[in-house]
Amino acid sequence: MPIKEEWGLTLPLLGSNAIKDPSDAQKILGVPDSMLELQGSNRDVILWLMEVTVSQRFGAIMQKIKQYMEKCEGPVMMIVIIIREVRAYSSPEVTSHAGIWAKTHKTLLNLEEWQHDDDRPVDGLVQSVVPHRWMDRLDITVKVWLRHPDGHFNFDDTNNLYGKSTQITPEPRIGMTGLEDILKRGMVAIRDSIIDFVEEDCEHSQEDLKALREWMPPTPIFDWDEVIHRVRKASLRDAHERYKVWHTENGGHR
Repeated sequence: MPIKEEWGLTLPLLGSNAIKDPSDAQKILGVPDSMLELQGSNRDVILWLMEVTVSQRFGAIMQKIKQYMEKCEGPVMMIVIIIREVRAYSSPEVTSHAGIWAKTHKTLLNLEEWQHDDDRPVDGLVQSVVPHRWMDRLDITVKVWLRHPDGHFNFDDTNNLYGKSTQITPEPRIGMTGLEDILKRGMVAIRDSIIDFVEEDCEHSQEDLKALREWMPPTPIFDWDEVIHRVRKASLRDAHERYKVWHTENGGHR
């Protein structure tokens, strides 16, 4: 995007940054996992927010989002990535295969020793060389909302021009065309917010505005294969952490 250096604008992607109540700077509305913010010399504007949840309690997460978004006027796009384990985890019983295995294996295995070639993080089970269902298949859903022209987000609807829900795992991916479309429109809305900011706060020419208006977002917006790759690595580490906790609690050595 052609943002001139002399405007003194930055576009940082911030992680776990508090959103403060515009009417009370001491009050925190929420702490999203990440947000894109346009920072100028006199004021800042939040452009998009993202939450990533691995909780089974999606309703509670959405209630939190709704509460802080009611007073958060800047963002034009909200993205929520939901990572849900198909079956809730339970630790091995003493009489299970893993419990029997543990009686003769007291040394803690590191990740490389513990994982098995047949383990399929995200797509299937993680059972490892210690026979147990340490992690089940993960379903990953992406929900995107754009701010409606009336100024609000309709978080109760994910099947219209201003809200989409797409399942990216397991295969086949459903609704990817709609997901890319709404993300592209969200990036265009972000561009328009930046143009409004420049018009109000920066010394500019009509050529500057023309250059900004001609900018279009790349396609695709996100590399979903890379997202899944990172979730796959994290889920394997989480499964190994479950094993480590169980191993120690059952008299194993570190």
